[in-house]
Amino acid sequence: MSIISLETTIALTGLSRRTLWRRLSEGVLQKIDLAETGNGKARTWLDMSEVLALANLTLDEAQIQLLRRADHDDAEAQLEMGQFFYELERFEAAFYWFSLAANRNSADAMTLLGRCYAEGIGIKKEEELALMWIAKAAALGNNIAQKQMQGLRS
Repeated sequence: MSIISLETTIALTGLSRRTLWRRLSEGVLQKIDLAETGNGKARTWLDMSEVLALANLTLDEAQIQLLRRADHDDAEAQLEMGQFFYELERFEAAFYWFSLAANRNSADAMTLLGRCYAEGIGIKKEEELALMWIAKAAALGNNIAQKQMQGLRS
């Protein structure tokens, strides 16, 4: 059985934490109890197949493996999941994954997160946050972010 965290379930389905807890208490979703999560975090785990059905997502085995890696704090996988959901035009989920990867120092994710904030993609438009993330990415050597920062100085 593949498992997925409650946090990722929220991002994939767009449902609130409260709604998901209600569905768990009603037995609509199955909670998986694990003694060891592998990353030291206390998390609530759900059956991935149930979550994918709830999110109306069909993933192949490679995408499931990528999702599993992303859910276990792999920044590269989080960036890829963000791009995947961006292409599906599921912008809130894309924003979620870009945020996680950016907070793990992925310069590419920082650039994309900055774009989300600049254009209001998956989140309310906030120019200050857009500039902050793009500047962080530029400082880490991201070429696109560096060009964007140069354009702002012109």
